[in-house]
Formats: sequence, structure tokens, C-alpha cells
Amino acid sequence: MELRQDYQTLMEKQLNEWKAQTERFKAGAEQIEAHNKAQYNKSLETLRATQADAWENFNKLKSANESTWSEFKAHMDKAGGEVKAALASMTTNFKH
Repeated sequence: MELRQDYQTLMEKQLNEWKAQTERFKAGAEQIEAHNKAQYNKSLETLRATQADAWENFNKLKSANESTWSEFKAHMDKAGGEVKAALASMTTNFKH
């Protein structure tokens, strides 16, 4: 049970850190040149949708029973990887 709680705590912390990073990207949107702004906004929208999916998976993970928790953990790990990739793309493509 402790492993489960530790994992959930770690994932909630990570999701909140990603949210804060996304908000910093949002704040930086005003500094982007007009020709890059459309791509920036599209990437930001993708990032937000990816994070929303991760939060949905996290909430399912928290309410999962012992027999399905491992399955939801796998979904959470995949969703976390997708958020990391979207954040990395934003960082690489839109340094400010």
C-alpha cells in the first residue's frame, strides 16, 4: 500500500510542476513574434490537452481498487511520458 501512496504522491507533484511550467509558456506567448504565435498557440493547446488526459488518468488511478491499480499505473506512466514529450517540444521549439 505504501508503494501505491508514494507513487500517487509523486505523480501529483509532477503533474502540478508540469502545470506550472505550462503556465510559464502561456505567459511567454505575448513575447512570441506574430509569425510563430499560431504554432506556439497550437503547441500550447496540445500540451494542455495532454495534461488534461494525464490528470484524468491520475484521478482514475487514485480511485482504482487493488486489482486494477497496476493497469491504471501503466496508463499514468504513458500519459506522463506524453506530457514530458510535449513539454520538451515546447522548450525546444519556443525558447524565450
